[in-house]
Amino acid sequence: MRQAALLVAVVCLLAVPVAGAVGAPAPQSAALQEDTEPAASGVDVTVQIQSDGAARWNVSAKYPLEDANATAAFERLRDRFEAGQTDSEFSVDVFRAVVPSVSDRVGRSMEIRDASRSSRIVEEGNNSTGVLTIEFTWTNFSRVEDERLVVDAFTTGWFGDLAANQTLTIRTPDGYDTDQIEPGPDSIANGAYRWTGPQTFGSGEPAVVFTEANSVVGVSMAALVFVGLVALVAGGASVWAYYRGEPALSWLRRVRDSIQSSKPGGEASPGEPTGESGTETEPTEPTGGTAAATAGEAAESEPENVDPELLSDEERVERLLREQGGRMKQSEIVEETRWSTAKVSQLLSSMAEEGRVEKLRIGRENLISLPGEGVNDAVDEE
Repeated sequence: MRQAALLVAVVCLLAVPVAGAVGAPAPQSAALQEDTEPAASGVDVTVQIQSDGAARWNVSAKYPLEDANATAAFERLRDRFEAGQTDSEFSVDVFRAVVPSVSDRVGRSMEIRDASRSSRIVEEGNNSTGVLTIEFTWTNFSRVEDERLVVDAFTTGWFGDLAANQTLTIRTPDGYDTDQIEPGPDSIANGAYRWTGPQTFGSGEPAVVFTEANSVVGVSMAALVFVGLVALVAGGASVWAYYRGEPALSWLRRVRDSIQSSKPGGEASPGEPTGESGTETEPTEPTGGTAAATAGEAAESEPENVDPELLSDEERVERLLREQGGRMKQSEIVEETRWSTAKVSQLLSSMAEEGRVEKLRIGRENLISLPGEGVNDAVDEE
């Protein structure tokens, strides 16, 4: 039955009044019976899918021209074909007859437009082939879904299977990539998928899904570029932080803190002293070791059950010092944190300048203490 469906829709297009045509021979008119016509050797069907869901069809019947008589017979046939004077069913009307049932099945209005017919002789080396061609546009042949085109008009089974002398080619629309295709084609070239007979198509086949080239499963290229840039920046930051001897999480956390503490538009941060006019005023100088005391109070108020990975590097050092009674040797901090010696030295120098720790040189070793933790006592102990 499926092969019969194809004979109705395609093979009968070859039923021009010639001897040896593919499919059952059609009755010939008396005028044509007087001539010896060339034998058709096969049919090629090409379907160019378009971005609006339409499809441009090209159906070509081929005739081998083996000698001068065959060539002369084809010339007579092509003249009648182009003038529409043949009695054959090699006509767009065959497809027009199929459109209503397909339209009802897929639920879209369809029609055949811009039909034309042409003929030519193709020379390849010492061989010549005569070609009769009909072309037309089948509207709404594919279902348009956002950024996808779903070729579903074959699902009614009207096309049938391919015989040994037939081919079907489906071409990808411009700006699209192929997402799904069933069954697998016999050949692929430049976005064209070809099946060569004999070929049996299953229920709902052939079926193809195209996706816009600037999208992936409905995601726009802009979104993909943004995600890619974020991943690139994060990856670069991780690599940089790794070779600097600093965990990436700490680096990203410090970037976050820097952004949060910035002053957009030149406005003062919350809690910053201002004058009556709303402009910044000069902060008063701390007295009597107030800065050191403030740092110590902040350190004491830090919850001890916080995950170390969520602490800044300075906070981790302060926690270590508190756990060790308020003071440690610099080499012990290196050992506990597993940071590089250079990083620890730089970090402690910065903390000492901010008044968060005190550094004391004892021989070849630095003793690091929290403010007010009795450095003199430590010297006496040494």
